Amino acid sequence: MNKIARVTAPLPHREGLGVSLLLALVLFVACKEDRPQLTDAKGTPSELLVVLPSALVDSDVADTLLTITDCDAPGLNSSERIFRTMTIGERGYQKVYKLMHSQLHVQLDPALREPTLGVAYDVYARPQLQIMVRAATQQALGRFLSDNRERIQHLILDFQLDRQAGLLRKKYSKKVADDLARHMGYRVNMPVDIQSTKLGKDFLWASSNRGGDKDINFLFYTLPWSGEDIRDMERFTARRDSVLRRNIPGSLDGQWMQTSRNDDGEPVLWPALRRVDGRELVEIRGLWDMHGGFMGGPFVARMEIDTLQRRIVVSEGFVFSPNTSKRDLLRSVEAGLRTLKKL
Repeated sequence: MNKIARVTAPLPHREGLGVSLLLALVLFVACKEDRPQLTDAKGTPSELLVVLPSALVDSDVADTLLTITDCDAPGLNSSERIFRTMTIGERGYQKVYKLMHSQLHVQLDPALREPTLGVAYDVYARPQLQIMVRAATQQALGRFLSDNRERIQHLILDFQLDRQAGLLRKKYSKKVADDLARHMGYRVNMPVDIQSTKLGKDFLWASSNRGGDKDINFLFYTLPWSGEDIRDMERFTARRDSVLRRNIPGSLDGQWMQTSRNDDGEPVLWPALRRVDGRELVEIRGLWDMHGGFMGGPFVARMEIDTLQRRIVVSEGFVFSPNTSKRDLLRSVEAGLRTLKKL
């Protein structure tokens, strides 16, 4: 059975995910005050700027950084980089580079007794994240980066998804928002390309209906809850597959959408516990396929308990894009999941 991993973000974050780093932190710029003169941050959704001193460009530290910035994105059915990374030297950090939305700065400082990690928001543009990692030696810097690989990745990913969610609150599919509000009593901001909806009992499916490529989808459904532990992934898979079989058939008889399983029969899922605005939810990345067919792709789901109405609320994004990259498509819908609110 898939085990639940508890995700703790490296620093407090807009969704309330964070706990203290339990590391030495240095806040190198304080910048949360309102600064209306700032320009809009630049860069594509998954872009990351890494800034290095020239002494580190061809070092082991640069190789360690690649394990953070150039590894596979989680939860996809094809190999894609976790970020679209651009690396420059410190001397080149000027003009448009200063306006990029996600930045990771690495520096050597012989005066430091211990490595430090600091964050700053909206320094040169808005919204913007800058992470600064410093250490006295290359060896200490490399160890620190390696030990905090996942924390740094979570911090960047959470910021990038929050940034996209902010954009979706300004421009979104009114069709999906209105249908979900009327049918289910929730509101969500999904990409404007999602315009087709299908309603069922305690169920909504919204899709871009592109057919062969770059198809993005949103699912929302509820399940009865009688006090059971929602972290049971086998139980979740069985209930999810039942909902999908009823509501998302294939083009031929005997076809329906389902959760993918590996050769041992285990569902292909990567679950984690998240804390959002003081409440706990289960976030699940996984793969789906079409029973009796050849379609498939990645999905991300959020599951939490509505204690007042004794039900489990599930919101999902999934994509079908066999001939193109899926990372940014899935993240566009995942960002929309962060806007879900009960009316």
